[in-house]
Amino acid sequence: MLMTIHDQSVIAPLLHRKAINLEQLYYSDGRRLEGRVQPGVGKVMVISSDLSKSTQIYLTAIELFAEVETCYKVLSKVLSDEDAEHFNDVMGELVCKISHIAEHHFDLAYAYMSWHASDDYPVMHHLIVTLTLARTGQMSGRFEMGHLHSLMKAALTMNLSMLALQARLRSQLEPLSREQKEAIRKHPERSFNKLQLLGVTDPIWLETVQLHHELPDGSGYPLQIKNQDEGSVLLGICDSFNARMALREYRANFTAEQAVQDLFAQGNILVSDFASLLLEGLGIYPPGSLVQLESNLIACSLLRGQSAVSPVVLAFRNLPASSKHFMLVDSDQEGYAVKNSLPRRDQGKLPPLLELLSKVA
Repeated sequence: MLMTIHDQSVIAPLLHRKAINLEQLYYSDGRRLEGRVQPGVGKVMVISSDLSKSTQIYLTAIELFAEVETCYKVLSKVLSDEDAEHFNDVMGELVCKISHIAEHHFDLAYAYMSWHASDDYPVMHHLIVTLTLARTGQMSGRFEMGHLHSLMKAALTMNLSMLALQARLRSQLEPLSREQKEAIRKHPERSFNKLQLLGVTDPIWLETVQLHHELPDGSGYPLQIKNQDEGSVLLGICDSFNARMALREYRANFTAEQAVQDLFAQGNILVSDFASLLLEGLGIYPPGSLVQLESNLIACSLLRGQSAVSPVVLAFRNLPASSKHFMLVDSDQEGYAVKNSLPRRDQGKLPPLLELLSKVA
């Protein structure tokens, strides 16, 4: 199996560390590399079956994180510009990209979005909720592709009317003002209205935005109706879960177990079914979570492991003196089990995820 490397600058340090060798490398026109990489000659193909797991993950992450970052920048621009001429087309393109990522690289993409959520929380929150919805919807088998894509568009735009407020609330320590409470209560309807002004006519997209905070038991808002629409219930679950997982100035982030327990506490079969699928896809320690292992190592959960409690993790703090590099380990190995989740805010500024991955490749 071949992997494509667009940025040839990453190859030299991998060759130096003997993570890859020249015999595994080809230019895209089929020529073997000889001597050393020649910048600007073209894309490089690498035989991935001969690579270590950590090197494969790193090379995948280089391309994937760049694609996620592009999605983030495009979404940020389209939500702020509110350009009706291009809005629907851009949303369609984003949904196709995110759907493919959810199907093929969900764990790594979720880890990146979770790890970097503080960069621009309102936009990154839309992205991570959309990714979660796409994967959970795919696993559920309840939605045709076109229907699921409409739900994803709703996830990308659900908070269109309160982006500035969301950014402010992330660091706000004082209680919500009356005006802020009213803006939050009315944001589904206001976002619905804004979407119509932007030329959105898709009834599933519009209705899902309108209903995504209405709950099956009628305790949601703003209308407090008993919502049995599967798509909007799923969006509400993905939104609620990721909001709880996100870091806030005034509280530590929840664990996945705590966030899912809140969902199960609603006592509704549809909510419980979706929450079970969400937990199955993410595990107890979702990708991007900060965890402490039994060996006292501090690590980033990276990939769903063999069970919900044993992710593949990247250990980068409290390493043994004998270790020259960060470590990629399966936490089901003896001595490396996850002991507990750690609040992100207690760990200070953390390095970019790709930088961490480069140290284990």
